[in-house]
Amino acid sequence: MYELKLIFWLLVTELKHFWEKIVKITELVLYRNLFCSFFCAVCLLCGAVSGKAQEFLTVSDVQTVIAQAVSASVSLNQKVTVAVTDHEGNVVGIFVMTGAPMSTQIRSVGANGQGLEGVSVPATFAAISKAGTASLFGTDGNAFTTRTAGFIIQEHFPPTIDFREGGPLYGVQFSSLACSDVAVAGLPLGLSGDPGGIPLYKNGKAVGGVGIEGDGLYTVDREPYDNDQPFEEIIAVSASRGYEPPALIRADNILVVGIRFPYSNVPTPLAPAQIPFSNLPGMVTRMIRPTQPSAFTPAVLNGVPGETSNRFPIIGGSNLSAAEVTQILGDAARTANNTRAGIRQPLGSNARVTMAVVDVDGKVLGIFRQQQAPVFGYDVAVQKARTSVFMSRPDAAVKLSTAGFGNFVSRATADSIGLNGATAFSDRGFGFLHRPFFPDGINGTAPGPFSTPIENWSPFNVGLQLDLIKAALLSPPMMCSASKRSIKIGMCTCTAISELKNGIQIFAGGIPLYRNGVLVGGIGISGDGIDQDDFIAAGGANSFAPPVDIRSDRLVIRNTRLPFLKFPTRPTL
Repeated sequence: MYELKLIFWLLVTELKHFWEKIVKITELVLYRNLFCSFFCAVCLLCGAVSGKAQEFLTVSDVQTVIAQAVSASVSLNQKVTVAVTDHEGNVVGIFVMTGAPMSTQIRSVGANGQGLEGVSVPATFAAISKAGTASLFGTDGNAFTTRTAGFIIQEHFPPTIDFREGGPLYGVQFSSLACSDVAVAGLPLGLSGDPGGIPLYKNGKAVGGVGIEGDGLYTVDREPYDNDQPFEEIIAVSASRGYEPPALIRADNILVVGIRFPYSNVPTPLAPAQIPFSNLPGMVTRMIRPTQPSAFTPAVLNGVPGETSNRFPIIGGSNLSAAEVTQILGDAARTANNTRAGIRQPLGSNARVTMAVVDVDGKVLGIFRQQQAPVFGYDVAVQKARTSVFMSRPDAAVKLSTAGFGNFVSRATADSIGLNGATAFSDRGFGFLHRPFFPDGINGTAPGPFSTPIENWSPFNVGLQLDLIKAALLSPPMMCSASKRSIKIGMCTCTAISELKNGIQIFAGGIPLYRNGVLVGGIGISGDGIDQDDFIAAGGANSFAPPVDIRSDRLVIRNTRLPFLKFPTRPTL
């Protein structure tokens, strides 16, 4: 029966791609909208056939969310930009109120001129990134907001508590970028930690997100326990009325190492008289449309149901065969299916992640995501795999120096880190060197060699990770459109280093792969707790593990041993 369902899905997907090509040629917006509505109807039918309930945003849904946001804004005498994205981050509507600020300034610690601090960007960029963040994090098992995201990316976890390690997703803000060759729908500012992004649900199913920008500042809540209620968050929560997630899966019902995540500081949404959409004060600046056709196709790997993408079929690389890539992904999928989730409800659920394998040059050899894996992990899994491979290459130092980042190479050399292939760096091991305190979280210590010193540090100025992608992030012509990604014309890149097209990632879940002591590729896992990501990555890399004597946990830097992997307590179901 499943084979019939899969064949049906594949036929629908091929029809979708064929029609998209026709629409691109004709550029007839009417036909495009008719097709989107048709495809959503087909997806609903597929859901009925497979027994898997499907929910989507309709044009009416998007208009309702925008009308609720603007009505709340009018009641507060505020003027804002409203963005709505579907579950995979595609923009399905933008509304700019009359008089709303056209730009917003990036600022989190008050120091201009450091990294992105003080940079002005279009307000629509901020609104899209907020909505997209809430969309890409949300699943049927967890609902996160931009407030949640800001809580897990700071120099301490929880924020403001000294002598605690960095946030579990430290660095995730620089993923799902518009310049990425991997992201489904790149976000102009990456993932956002600025309160004002709320997920949207229908009948308990994640369908998208809404983002509000209007205060002129794009920031991160540096004091998450003060219970502030910024008007952007009030409006976003009000916009989501009728589209709330089930209470059980909200971030404030999820704990990591005993710490409860925040969801929103707005307990009760505003419910003013709703202004009809046609009478809203302002204008639509991005066409209102329904949920867009999915970038993913149902698939089964090693008995595990999930999804793949036609953009990244499983192929062989310079050292790994297609069969070996399939084995690595299959072993990771089997491990994930038996791993106790760290950030999903109900308790006892298995982890849902994206797993990616790359070649030694960063080329994607295959990606598989379990059903209901959060979409943000799609880009991040590749970042992790590419990072672990690149930093383990014999020419990593040379490539970084040639690209203009020799200062970080020099700092690493001063710590006796050669970046010459002598060490197999996991993402956890490399990320440990990319923190503003070394050892991680220990106040009063010097920064790691790839980080910014704490006196200059901010979530928008973290060191090498930002410096690699800063030019692309601030240069709109370098953004990569969905059409460019889909036809693989090679114009999508976030860095000047070809092996790191979508940038690097600096939290755990990536391992370099070896055969007989020779580097042959890398695996990256993303979508659950980082210890779970490490555990699943190890399961996938089991037959291609690096020699023990060159692992990063054999390095002692400043009298501190680096980590390699860390597994959760009682990891399996």
